[in-house]
Amino acid sequence: MKKFDPDKNSAGCYAAAIEAKRLRGDKHYPPAAERLPDPETDREMKRLKRALDRKLREAGRG
Repeated sequence: MKKFDPDKNSAGCYAAAIEAKRLRGDKHYPPAAERLPDPETDREMKRLKRALDRKLREAGRG
C-alpha cells in the first residue's frame, strides 16, 4: 500500500487547478515558463553523484 505524501498531493492538486483554469480560458495564469538549468546546481548534482557512486563502489554495490 502506498504511503500518502501530502506534498506530492498538494502539488498535484495545484497543477490540476491551474490546468482547469487554463482550459476554462482564464488569462490570469500564464503558461509555465521553461526554466534553464542552473550551472551551480548542475555542478553540485554531478559532484554528489560522483560521491554516491564512489561510496557504492566502496560498499561493493557499484
